[in-house]
Amino acid sequence: MFLVCPSSPFRLPAILVGDGRLGGISGTISAYESLTLRGYDVAAVIFEDHGLVNEVPLLSYFRNRVPVLVLPSIPKDMSNDLICWFDKSQSVFASLKEIMLSAFLERSQRLHEMPKRAREIFWWPFTQHKLVPEEKVTVIDSRCGENFAVHKSVDLISQQFDACASWWTQGPDVNLQIELARDMGYTAARYGHVMFPENVYEPALKLAELLLEGVGKGWASRVYFSDNGSTAVEIALKMAFRKFLCDNKVLFDLASTGVDGRFMDLKVLALRGSYHGDTLGAMEAQAPSPYTGFLQQPWYRGRGIFLDPPTVALYDGIWGVCLPQKMQPEKSGHEGLSFSSRGEIFNMSRDRSDLASLYTSFILQELELLSDPNDLSHIGALIVEPVIQGAGGMQMIDPLYQRMLVRECKSRKIPVIFDEVFTGFWRLGRESAAEMLYCQPDIACFAKLMTGGIIPLAATLASDDVFEAFTGDSKLKALLHGHSYSAHAMGCSAAVKSVEWFNDCKTNMNLMPESRLLQELWDPELVCQVSLLPQVHRVVALGTLCAIELQAEGCNAGYASMYANSLLKKLREDGIFMRPLGNVIYLMCGPCTSPDICRLLLENVYARIQEFGQQKEKTAVSAA
Repeated sequence: MFLVCPSSPFRLPAILVGDGRLGGISGTISAYESLTLRGYDVAAVIFEDHGLVNEVPLLSYFRNRVPVLVLPSIPKDMSNDLICWFDKSQSVFASLKEIMLSAFLERSQRLHEMPKRAREIFWWPFTQHKLVPEEKVTVIDSRCGENFAVHKSVDLISQQFDACASWWTQGPDVNLQIELARDMGYTAARYGHVMFPENVYEPALKLAELLLEGVGKGWASRVYFSDNGSTAVEIALKMAFRKFLCDNKVLFDLASTGVDGRFMDLKVLALRGSYHGDTLGAMEAQAPSPYTGFLQQPWYRGRGIFLDPPTVALYDGIWGVCLPQKMQPEKSGHEGLSFSSRGEIFNMSRDRSDLASLYTSFILQELELLSDPNDLSHIGALIVEPVIQGAGGMQMIDPLYQRMLVRECKSRKIPVIFDEVFTGFWRLGRESAAEMLYCQPDIACFAKLMTGGIIPLAATLASDDVFEAFTGDSKLKALLHGHSYSAHAMGCSAAVKSVEWFNDCKTNMNLMPESRLLQELWDPELVCQVSLLPQVHRVVALGTLCAIELQAEGCNAGYASMYANSLLKKLREDGIFMRPLGNVIYLMCGPCTSPDICRLLLENVYARIQEFGQQKEKTAVSAA
């Protein structure tokens, strides 16, 4: 069983002992605000009467939200018999006991009712409600660092490690969570919300500077803020299409020939298995998948050319490349399909390999087929998730292939977009996954971990050439896209704190300053052992991610598979909260998570997969 840190608080209702002396009002209020800022429920405030009637201003401040109780003054001479004082205080202590019991019962009843109420009124995303009975609903009472405090039906609060990183957004340890709460409280009090166009305020400016000095260093000059990753992608597509039209003089040609631009068909070049968000435009930039089917998006046409990429994973203890079917006949005689270590996969020396030539040849063939100077159909942008495709099943794309693809697109003046909504900010062990490809985009999208996962915010970074495509004398040439909450101060403040925290080796103990890498979080030997299990098809361990695809066939494979349900049930009982991508299960931690914690998690998963396999074998034998 995986054991979470026993010092992680459950945030049980608190009794605040206030100060009835001179200056005690401000001290009591400060203590109350400090507790609430850390997520504690204060059931009551109690203090000793010093004759200053401090309860009056405190009652006014709390506005009946919290009961304020006053104890009689304690005798100064401690030799006095305190029985008399206790007698006078009995009514106060009785009231306090009643308040505590009432708070507990009210809280307990609410927690018991939550699963039923949730099923009646929630519409959960990516969830088939018929498959989630009331007993399967997880009631989360609080979160501390990377652990949920989960309420069980028997009035038991237990802890579970959030191995989904709350759907890929989370990064804070306990200390950062407190820092973020404090900073966001300050920002809300100072700025509230202010509109962004033509305005500047410190949190937004500071964040933009950090992004350009960090993930955008060396190529980006502008930061465009939005609210989430999918929107950041839509903005990126608009930017890329405009740059393509300007670079290729298409706008000028249209004007001179009199052809209506509405008849032009701009497509994206993308990879199969990619996922760029759920808004309509972002879905058009991804290949057909369970997310884009007719039942999900009847308008979907897939306005793109989708290439089958080679993938990389750990198979039976060996890192290897899996080529797409089109490349299979050409692979004979090619070296470099397996590697002695993961590091070799990212080595630039591979650019001179036969495999690089094979990739380039196939990419050129695809691009030549699509190019027609007399046609009104053009590839207006390349969009890729660098290195790892998240929602597509945690597939690791061969970085050599992506590098060759970017190189060829740039040579044809096709703008390049990196969708780093999932991969950015140390998720894969580097601040930007672009560093692992050794090439730079024209545009890149960031979100999720940027704010530490505490509040939604996204940013689309662009090069100066992209920005210049929108400058002119008319407002109609500007980028006419935006949100009421663009660059909202609270999100920017949280992002500044998170980015600085993750980038500082004094706060992020996993950061190796000399290499600007995270230390290895998943023990390589143990990862190898997991890949050797007969129940495991492949493993990808990189940065904060350890993904495991279970061996499965037919309806047991793919996104709709429920094959891993019994395994995940056991892991949740062990204190590890996981949610699968079909028959792909994964562990995800934060950039600051201790490798010791990661090892405990993976050891637990290893043992449970073994047990899972044995159970499947027994079931198969019984059925036979």
